[in-house]
Amino acid sequence: MSKIVFDLSVCQPNGTAKFHGGGIYGYIVFAELVKKVPKRIIAYYNFQKFIDPYVLSLIKNKDIEIVDSSVIPIVDVVRNYEIDKIYSPLYSPLYNDLIRQGVEFIITIHGLRSLEMFTDIEEKNYAVNLKNKLKALIKLTPLANYVSKKYYRNYKMLFTAVNVHIVTVSQHTRYSIKSFFPKVNIDDIPVFYSPSTTIEKYDNFRHLADKKYYMMISADRWLKNTGRAISALDRIFDNNYDICDHVKVLGLKKNTEVYKRIRHKEKFLLLGYLSKEDLEYLYAGAYAFIYPTLNEGFGYPPLEAMKYGVPVITTAFSSIPEICGDAVLYSNPYSIEEIANRILQLEDEKLYSVLKKKSMERYNWILGKQIQDLDALIDYILC
Repeated sequence: MSKIVFDLSVCQPNGTAKFHGGGIYGYIVFAELVKKVPKRIIAYYNFQKFIDPYVLSLIKNKDIEIVDSSVIPIVDVVRNYEIDKIYSPLYSPLYNDLIRQGVEFIITIHGLRSLEMFTDIEEKNYAVNLKNKLKALIKLTPLANYVSKKYYRNYKMLFTAVNVHIVTVSQHTRYSIKSFFPKVNIDDIPVFYSPSTTIEKYDNFRHLADKKYYMMISADRWLKNTGRAISALDRIFDNNYDICDHVKVLGLKKNTEVYKRIRHKEKFLLLGYLSKEDLEYLYAGAYAFIYPTLNEGFGYPPLEAMKYGVPVITTAFSSIPEICGDAVLYSNPYSIEEIANRILQLEDEKLYSVLKKKSMERYNWILGKQIQDLDALIDYILC
């Protein structure tokens, strides 16, 4: 029986964080695939790096064949094993040679972030050292054109290869491909919404929040744009508006310009890595979730808040309107004034109540589609 190589190496840490959005997506797809055809799967990952413990237990319990990516290059896996195809939950340039050789791939494309949103003038303010700051500054010069063109060439080769089958996680991503590469036939690119990351809804958490707080996450990433939202909150605090006890901010480093320019530091509680349960606790207890993102392929975080009926302030950029519908407040992510405007709007009790109801309704609708689409993705990989 021919095998499917599942590249789990792209799900493993790509920085300091153990988990990232594309990685979590891959783990969920892997678990679902293993339930159906464990004997056809070869799990390819780096034995020296962290990997989701649940995935490791599945590999062990289902006796999944494994290959160490730190020892055996993926090109040798193709050469030494009788495989049918390779599935990857994320694209890697390391696949290019194999693609040119005609190896069959199925690859999930979450977005074209490197083409849609290459940089932002604020990126340098998230840098934790001089090296990162210089990288951000170079991206604002003509030298960045070389890197951007390299991304474009890689994607062009990927989307035009007859042996590569692309799936996307949103209509936004599908039509982004069409926008940048007009000759690509997107009728051949199915859309399967990213599977739900909800392992459990912690209904007992909501009443435990004894203080009113706003919440923001991924504050160390310039694409999430938390710096402008923090400036908006600072402006509100300047005017002595008593909108909350504090703001919980996940990921922000104290040695960044974003932190140093905060005027009301006493109002911002900085948090580092949290367990899944602790993160759920924060979502469930928040008065509102602020997510002024500049680019998303799908958009998990708003949904994580919406399932608890927590109103969300976000942006009408990329895939967010497709996922969130009319259940959130939208703002211009580049306008500190407009973000502040939306935060103040949430003090209106009637609007707040409407958004609470709509957010849960929208979450449940998306959840139904996620369940349906996960089944359809598995069937697509196996066909």
